[in-house]
Amino acid sequence: MRPLHAQGLDQRLADEVNAIRAEVARSNLALRGYTWIEHTEVLVKGKLESVRDAACRYDATGQIVKTLLAINEDQDRGNGVSNRPTVRKTADQQDYIERAIKLIAYYVPPNPDHLDAMLARGEASLEPSEPGKFQIRFKEYHQRGDSITFTYDPVSKALLRVTVLSTLGSPKDPVSMEAVFETLPDGVNHLASTSLTAKSRKIEVKMRNLSYTRAN
Repeated sequence: MRPLHAQGLDQRLADEVNAIRAEVARSNLALRGYTWIEHTEVLVKGKLESVRDAACRYDATGQIVKTLLAINEDQDRGNGVSNRPTVRKTADQQDYIERAIKLIAYYVPPNPDHLDAMLARGEASLEPSEPGKFQIRFKEYHQRGDSITFTYDPVSKALLRVTVLSTLGSPKDPVSMEAVFETLPDGVNHLASTSLTAKSRKIEVKMRNLSYTRAN
């Protein structure tokens, strides 16, 4: 991992992004020694639609592997010819929900290499923040027109919160996301919770990461 020092970059911005990158990479590497439970709740029009629990760990390549432990979904799907429109609508909604869950994974946990690329392209900027915290905004992190803002501790460079504005399918289908990060007792920064909201579909996906345990 080499810090990025391209000509024309604001040095303070480059230093901050490099420091965040280093901390994200350090924590991501340390998390390979942990297992945890991912608890996901999906709400449609404010009503709880499904609940899933999955055991999570990193594999040897650094990818997160999830093993489904339990799932509880609304089984009132309809049947017969008269209910086919309802079945199709439900299938479309389920497909949308699955794509929303996958979208979350593109943004959090952050990818250190993406931070390098956006800094080099001039897509990063320091933003005003509340006292005692720093904030950096990146444009077009995953797809055209999106933005992701990192709020972090100016001393430790550990992430505190990540907010995302993006779309799912088209610009007419905006989604917003907020992720909260916490620090384990041994100093490892990790994704604690995520909430994605798709207002046009009245769908909300809430995830929490629980029960972090050192792997044997």
